[in-house]
Amino acid sequence: MKYDLRDKAVVLTGGSRGIGRAVAWELAKEGARIGIAARDGEKLADTARAVSEHGSSCVLLPCDVAHDGQVRSMVDRAAEALGGIDVFMNIAGVTLEKPLEEATPDDYRRVMETNLLGTVRCTCAALPHLKQSRGLLVNIASIIVRTPFPYLGVYACSKWAVAAFSATLRQELYGTGVRVLTVFPTVVSTDMKDLEPVLANSPAQSPQQCARAIVQAIRRGKVETDTAILPKFLSAAYCLAPGLGDMITRLFLPREYRIRKGGAYG
Repeated sequence: MKYDLRDKAVVLTGGSRGIGRAVAWELAKEGARIGIAARDGEKLADTARAVSEHGSSCVLLPCDVAHDGQVRSMVDRAAEALGGIDVFMNIAGVTLEKPLEEATPDDYRRVMETNLLGTVRCTCAALPHLKQSRGLLVNIASIIVRTPFPYLGVYACSKWAVAAFSATLRQELYGTGVRVLTVFPTVVSTDMKDLEPVLANSPAQSPQQCARAIVQAIRRGKVETDTAILPKFLSAAYCLAPGLGDMITRLFLPREYRIRKGGAYG
């Protein structure tokens, strides 16, 4: 099923930076009408200026997806300003690099609050509008779901949960006219990567490359998509031979991460 984004009302979270900002730019080139949500109002305005260069209308929606009331208000304002919602994109996310044996319950709560529960909050608020428009929900998981990486376990747990939520919801929404696309981005060169030095040696794509892959998947009517080729091979290695997958992963680890507490990792 092909999907034309021209003149569609698209709302996305995490629009002030990284993948979200790049996606907003790509949507503008497609002729969409855009609502951009994020916590940082100043950076939101920067994104809006970039979008306006393509002549697309843009609604700024300051919002923290970790707060129920803010999410409900954001979605209502977006629907009113755009005349409905055709596409809702859950892009907002946070990361954490920390060995699992050192991670605290508070670490899990903080990451889950944004990555999983933020996605759940926004989805539940947006679904009535998407059912009315027979629209599309886009959720951002991560390639880490398919190719586990050490020291990013808390983040991985949150993205596994997003992937499971999306796949289950896709089945439950069958017959409603609402479609669900789950995206598994590879490593992307954003400010989040700066918080993950364990990924320093990993191949990364630009936010623009990632955004183009996402928009292309929307246009093609996909239900799941990766954003790069290499992770597909790594994913196959993990499925067929998990031990081999672990060995390949270690090849990308910076040296200081390969040996820990007097023993080899793994």
